[in-house]
Amino acid sequence: MERKMMSYRIARVLFILLATLVLAAGASLILAGKPGGGCPRPRAGCICPEVYDPVTCDGGCTYSNQCFASCAGAKNCVPSGGGPTS
Repeated sequence: MERKMMSYRIARVLFILLATLVLAAGASLILAGKPGGGCPRPRAGCICPEVYDPVTCDGGCTYSNQCFASCAGAKNCVPSGGGPTS
């Protein structure tokens, strides 16, 4: 009986550890999907040119260009350098 109880306890601890790992992995995936660790992503279906002309907006969020920033609903964006040269 003692051995059966020990097996149950071990199984329960392993289940709790596994559940914790799954929750942590899910949270990491959610945060990884947000550039800058919390900046809004451009909405689905928004079509922008793939031109690197970075802008930094409120909250310190940086987007590859003004179009992507607008699609994310970012406000008060300013050029942050590194863009194309004419």
